[in-house]
Amino acid sequence: MMNRLHKKIKQRGFTLIEIMVSLSVFIIIMTVSLGSILSILEANDKAQTKKTAMDNLNFALESMSRTVRFGTNYYCGTTSTNPPPALDCPSGGSSFSIRSADGALIVYSLSGGRIMKTVSGTMSPVTSSEITINRLTFYVFNSAPPSDLGQPRVLLILSGTVGNKTSTQSTFNLQTLMSQRKIDI
Repeated sequence: MMNRLHKKIKQRGFTLIEIMVSLSVFIIIMTVSLGSILSILEANDKAQTKKTAMDNLNFALESMSRTVRFGTNYYCGTTSTNPPPALDCPSGGSSFSIRSADGALIVYSLSGGRIMKTVSGTMSPVTSSEITINRLTFYVFNSAPPSDLGQPRVLLILSGTVGNKTSTQSTFNLQTLMSQRKIDI
């Protein structure tokens, strides 16, 4: 009889308390791990949003720069049917107009948090909806006659936010100098 009781004691399994403790430890470890994984996924989402928006902004600025390189008649201000030949704007302006290489009047301005491009009266966005521009300022130098053989330059300063969700939003500040690439004689 003692031998059988001894065998039963040796064959017993885990108690309910032992199982509850091990499950509690497992749940705690999984909760911490899940929190870390969610943080990594959120950081990745923020990085992807930033990259996509910055690629779009880079493309927009490169397009604007190309227009400035080959354009003429730089001046701050919006559209008019007969714009001045050139007008420096050392104190800055919120919009910028230029004659493109093919003679079309192009105006860049800020509207609804986006950079807009107006060509011959047709307005279209240059930046994506993921980018919100809060400040857009143009400075124009060396554009007004008489020419001093200095190339016309346009300094563009902008700031804004990237991302639609507040949890993945990032702010940015950019400044770029664009200059004409044809001989100013």
